[in-house]
Amino acid sequence: MYAREDGVYIEVKPGKDVSKVEIIGYLKRQGIEVEGNLIDEIIDQRRGEIVKISDEVPSGTGEATIEVDISEDGIEALIHIIPPLDETNWPSPKDLEDELKKAGVTFGIKRDLLEKACAEKIGHQWMIVAEGIKPIDGEDAHVDLKVDLERLKPKVDDPSAARVDLRELGAVINVFKGQVLAEKIPPKQGRDGINVLGKPIKAKQARDKNLPKGNNTEISEDGLKLIAAIDGNLVVRDGKLHVMPVYEVDGDVDYSVGNVNFIGSVLIKGSVRDGFTVIAGSDIQVGGVVEAANLRASGRILIRGGIRGMGRAHIEAESDIIALFIDQSYVKSNNNVIVERSIMHSTVMATEKITVMGGRRGVIVGGSCSAGFEISCVTLGSEMGTKTEVQVGIIPSLQQELKIILQNLEDLEEKLNSIENNLAYIKRLEAQGMIDQSKRALMLQLSKAKLRLQSSVEFYDAQRQKLEGEILRVNEACRVKVKGACYPGVIINMRGITYIVRDRMEYVTFYFDKGEIKFTSYS
Repeated sequence: MYAREDGVYIEVKPGKDVSKVEIIGYLKRQGIEVEGNLIDEIIDQRRGEIVKISDEVPSGTGEATIEVDISEDGIEALIHIIPPLDETNWPSPKDLEDELKKAGVTFGIKRDLLEKACAEKIGHQWMIVAEGIKPIDGEDAHVDLKVDLERLKPKVDDPSAARVDLRELGAVINVFKGQVLAEKIPPKQGRDGINVLGKPIKAKQARDKNLPKGNNTEISEDGLKLIAAIDGNLVVRDGKLHVMPVYEVDGDVDYSVGNVNFIGSVLIKGSVRDGFTVIAGSDIQVGGVVEAANLRASGRILIRGGIRGMGRAHIEAESDIIALFIDQSYVKSNNNVIVERSIMHSTVMATEKITVMGGRRGVIVGGSCSAGFEISCVTLGSEMGTKTEVQVGIIPSLQQELKIILQNLEDLEEKLNSIENNLAYIKRLEAQGMIDQSKRALMLQLSKAKLRLQSSVEFYDAQRQKLEGEILRVNEACRVKVKGACYPGVIINMRGITYIVRDRMEYVTFYFDKGEIKFTSYS
């Protein structure tokens, strides 16, 4: 809008978004009455033209109207210029800044935008001409778990659940010493802001969080990692992570618990039900019975209620296996099998001894029992003549180890013989003066290989002698001892020799001497 000596003119620029109401309202504030049809014509047909709308110049055309608005959060200040009718009376940047200061704006004033608004005579629009600094809220510390705790509460909620082996839904989380269980992401501190009025805006401060340290865990030197101090089972209790050396089952190992596979010891207060598996990196202790289940321990196995295997139980341990009774089961120990009452119709193997001496009868009947050194019981066989096999004097692990060593020795001696033949041939060539540099290098390589092979042969030969001595010691010490009755139907094997008991014998010890099995009084 322009004020001239002969009147007032208006120009609506092409592309500018204005309305008739807006223009008429502005003109009325300036004391100018104009017909609406003229404004419609200017907007619709005469954009870009300077059109005279009044012959009179109203008073008060010398100054612009400057409006200031501050955003609710105080971060921005905006200015709105209603231009003067006389273009020569545009406000200066200082005029605009003075208006801002009157409104209390003292911080973040963008003087370049004030200069632009005046230079380009930008009116009728709100411009952001001052900006404060927004606060940056702090970020709380948080803890990232490095183990999958969801496995503690397995869920099966799809229609195909009937095909899922529910025995595999156990809730054991094995962790190892030194394993990172959780990591803390430190808090990030916030930064205060300042509004356009120059007043500070407080940022939300970050909160720290402790690592969930429980029993048998430790925190790293930098305070950011929670580490397992021992091998064990990860347990969540009272919001903390604990590593327990023993995995405890309060009741039975059944579908409510699932199969157990634990790096440490397992304590089962109830029984192990049919079809389930318990594997332990150390000991297994069962308060009840073991049904047709599988148990395997790197330590010992103690079964207070006995084994009722129904022909399907499979029990193995690297150390002793101790049970109230063994019935229709496969049991193997790398040490001793110690039973209080009876071994019935089972296959039982022990590297050292099998002992059934705790009860009044202490019976071994049916099946087969084999031990490296000794089998002792109160009753061997039954009055019914049930076939019962016992064998002593053979340790399968020693026999297998000796077999491997003998095979290694055979292979090494074959290679050594080949090298010696080649060396002999090259030396004959050397004696005849027919050896060149490449054959000399080959002779040196063969000589070095021969020394290495001879060293290996010496090592394995020493191992062979040691094992053969151990096997001989077992053979000489092996015994079958019966404190009570030994019935017909019992078959005794020692060092490949078989003795069949044909008459009832009592208080007897069987032993090997000079190629045959002999017996003497129990001792």
